[in-house]
Amino acid sequence: MRSFLKYLSLSMTLLVSFTAHSTTIPWQKISYISNSFYEIALGNEYGVDDYRIRKWVKPIRVYVEHAVGDQQLQDLLVNAHLQHLSSITALDIRRVTNIKQANVKFFFTNQQNLNRLTDKYSGKFVARINTTKTCIATISLNASAEVSSAQIYIPVDFAYRKGKLVACIVEELTQVLGLPRDSDKVFPSIFNDKSTDDLLTGLDETLLRILYDPKIKAGMGKPVLAKILKPIIRKLADRGWIASASLRVKQSRLYALLDY
Repeated sequence: MRSFLKYLSLSMTLLVSFTAHSTTIPWQKISYISNSFYEIALGNEYGVDDYRIRKWVKPIRVYVEHAVGDQQLQDLLVNAHLQHLSSITALDIRRVTNIKQANVKFFFTNQQNLNRLTDKYSGKFVARINTTKTCIATISLNASAEVSSAQIYIPVDFAYRKGKLVACIVEELTQVLGLPRDSDKVFPSIFNDKSTDDLLTGLDETLLRILYDPKIKAGMGKPVLAKILKPIIRKLADRGWIASASLRVKQSRLYALLDY
């Protein structure tokens, strides 16, 4: 009996091991993550591609203005996602109550007031080229390509009609950290407009971890980045961060709040 149980245990171990090694999730491949990072981090949502790494190197202070209803719900969603982003990037991210203290200005508004706000805080060109966008975010850089400020605009009435309020909060807050481009080439991801994902995916978390690795510097272009990117990804893979990323994001407060 003992011999049979020992044989059964060994067989089960081998089966689990074979299954784990024979099942490859496409996005977890080093080459796929590398290409996705180039696509999202070096692209530009507005105008000509910049082809430089953009990231924050100073504390982030977020001011949220509520010009429409549901403030309690909006605050709950924003706070949960800010907490998640801080845990991934190790950035010092906090809410402030005075707009003069903020380097991220977040506006819950409506379509009627959208142009007025973007004209004031981001420039007149922004809303004019985004007439079909549900939500909008812009960033400003210093000479070193470090993010110095950001603005986020969510026309709540439009977002509700599209069923995209949560997706807007998650995507725009994440993008202003330095992953500004949407792309159909990256999946599964909140940066893919054709995706059904409203919350961060394992790939999204991985891209954030790469961006805020200390070896990745603001202002880096693709030639320099190409020398260090794959070793950084391999390090994450060797430590199990990539394999566990999809499970880890689902343990975030926002996933729990929305019962995903």
